[in-house]
Amino acid sequence: MRRASNSADARAAGVALFFFLLGWYVLTMSGHTYASDEETVLAAGQALVATGSFAISADEPFLMNVNTGADGRRYSRYGPLQSVLAAPLIVAGGALGRLTPGYGELVLRLVLLLLPALITAATGWLVLLWVVEAGFSVRIGALVGLLYGLTSLAWPHSRTFFGEPLATLFLALCGYGLRRDARRWWMIAGMAAVGALATKIQAGLALPALALYALAVCWRGGGRAFAQALAGRLGFGLLGLALPLALLLAYNTLLFGAPLNSGYGSVGAQALAQDGNWRTGLYGLTISTGKGLIFYAPSMLLGLLGLGIRRQWRESLLAVLMLASHLAFYSKVGYWHGDGAWGPRYMVFVLPFVYLPAAGLLAALGTRARGWRWAAGALAAASFGLQLLPLLVNFNVYLQLSDPNERYFTPAASPIVAQPQIWLGRAREYWWRLRGGPPGTALLINDFAYSEGDRARGELLPRWTYANATFQLNPAGAGALSGTLWVADHRPWPLARANFELRLNGQPLAGVERTNTDGDPIRWRLHFALAPGQAGPGALLQLHSDTWNPTRDTQDNPRNEDLGLLIERAELREGDALLELREALPIPPPRMTRRGLWLWTQDVPNHHLFDLWQWYVLASGMPGAQAALLLALFGLPALAALIAGGRGVLHALQASSGGQPRGASTQYD
Repeated sequence: MRRASNSADARAAGVALFFFLLGWYVLTMSGHTYASDEETVLAAGQALVATGSFAISADEPFLMNVNTGADGRRYSRYGPLQSVLAAPLIVAGGALGRLTPGYGELVLRLVLLLLPALITAATGWLVLLWVVEAGFSVRIGALVGLLYGLTSLAWPHSRTFFGEPLATLFLALCGYGLRRDARRWWMIAGMAAVGALATKIQAGLALPALALYALAVCWRGGGRAFAQALAGRLGFGLLGLALPLALLLAYNTLLFGAPLNSGYGSVGAQALAQDGNWRTGLYGLTISTGKGLIFYAPSMLLGLLGLGIRRQWRESLLAVLMLASHLAFYSKVGYWHGDGAWGPRYMVFVLPFVYLPAAGLLAALGTRARGWRWAAGALAAASFGLQLLPLLVNFNVYLQLSDPNERYFTPAASPIVAQPQIWLGRAREYWWRLRGGPPGTALLINDFAYSEGDRARGELLPRWTYANATFQLNPAGAGALSGTLWVADHRPWPLARANFELRLNGQPLAGVERTNTDGDPIRWRLHFALAPGQAGPGALLQLHSDTWNPTRDTQDNPRNEDLGLLIERAELREGDALLELREALPIPPPRMTRRGLWLWTQDVPNHHLFDLWQWYVLASGMPGAQAALLLALFGLPALAALIAGGRGVLHALQASSGGQPRGASTQYD
């Protein structure tokens, strides 16, 4: 007979793993959204809290992932469940935001991002319980749970508000429920299946694989025993399915006019549109350096290598079916890469299932030479290191700087390579701000807007200035300096032309040659020369001008900034040698609007040093007392959960001898 899996040890280890992962995820939260998809789900939740309706205001053009409902209003094309679950956090975030006036949008998203952290930690908990239910020791279950929670894409995606983490939790709950003996668990499995659909309709792709897994669980070696096992469970599963499915179909009917009309259209017509090249998609999702699972979660190999172990054949079958069905489908979807995310976003659904067979491999490694165990540990460590990379820089920054085909398929252009490179460049800038730039450079340090040149090639100009655009001059010696700036005054009629001048260390610079280059008083060439010793290392060259605001001074221009002049070119020389232009600009405070905050965290000119909520709180300009309050409210409980959970996980790893599955001689066919 199969031994019960919900032992006290398994329950204790599962709770410990949950709190350990939750603490880790909260400490490494991003604290913001990455895409309009997430903001659309948030907006639906906000509408539900404010009006009791899922209808999204027509005044938010940033929210593009919407569909027109049967009543003519706009609705999220994603399922309603994530917005419903987010509603209490939206209320809590609004209340906490009142303690930090002026920073409500930032605080709201900090609270909101607790949801995917909770969800992903719960999925790791389920993975542990599932492994134990399959007959392995608690130690093996804890190891597989840690592999899933810390070395796979589950961790980076716990930092987002995409629907994949929640749908994955429900799919994992469905599979775990099917594995349990108690019939009530099949009822829970049926409810969980609808929960996945009510989060993202694409999760339905996993249901045939789970149905086959249900049949495999009921298989007892003969037709009569199989029929008895299935008959005793199927009714409960259908009962669990019925009511939630009826509610979901009623939601579709009320909002989109027919029970099978989701936000994606009739029977998910848009989601099912397969207009891509399957060879490109399959290569991209599996072994490409830009999006391939094998590069973004190499520890997954432990699951794949465990597929052939017979005593877990049911879980191996499920893993193969899940992986094959999702690869077959998404390989033909034109947007196979699911960009705006770290790694292949649409493969997040399959991760817990693919890691399950690692249990058999880890159990077998317990009897092998130490070198095999070291190899598995090294693979897990490398995979953990890869999941650290999104914490350095918002991955959307590199998306703006790179060509998609190069990013996906050229190893040297992979985000895995680019993330540390971008971070090192930014770390140098922060060092320069503290210690001054390197000799032979001129740093853009203040009052510059973003570059309008080719940022993928690192072009710093042209760009608009604000009132006091400042260069820091760092000559290599004490020789003569000279410079030429080509500027343009593009403010529209009837505004008066700009008054502007060059200043050195805050004082007007004498002897500047001003030459109008176009016959109209728009473009000017400014040339100056400095005597030896007049400008030593750290001297400040300023282009001072009065400003105009495109939003205020023109019609239908969304650029709400006080602009000075456009610097088209700049040449600063020490003798005959050009000073290399570099930038080390301060990060402006965020605009507390939906789109403004989203842009602030990922816009290329904003050189954030980390993609972590702690950094954004400190970089936002929030008063010190309010920032300290947020750091304590989020950080201290997370740290406590991490420490307490870590002790429990360590106890589980040390207490079990581990390797062999419990009752192996009687549990596996």
